[in-house]
Amino acid sequence: MLIYFLQYSIMFHKEGTVSILIGIAVAGILTAIATQISMPNWLSYILIALGIVFLIIILQFFRNPKRLTILDDATIVSPVDGKVVVIEKVQENEYFKGERL
Repeated sequence: MLIYFLQYSIMFHKEGTVSILIGIAVAGILTAIATQISMPNWLSYILIALGIVFLIIILQFFRNPKRLTILDDATIVSPVDGKVVVIEKVQENEYFKGERL
């Protein structure tokens, strides 16, 4: 698994390196606590699951997937992920200097 992480670590944004390392440390500490301290099995499983979920959330936040884009004069590429919630006419003055849909 470590080889997989190192091989594909470029898929994560470089600004997230510290947060990802903290997430790995927190998951490791919770796993160590769950396995080294005497407690009911269900509580150990919950601690380990919390560490894993915490790490997955951090990894999902800083992911930087590779995208295939078509670069030509007729295409505008947006550098963000998201969902279109409204389509309306707006006045765009920075690049196009006019009304756009």
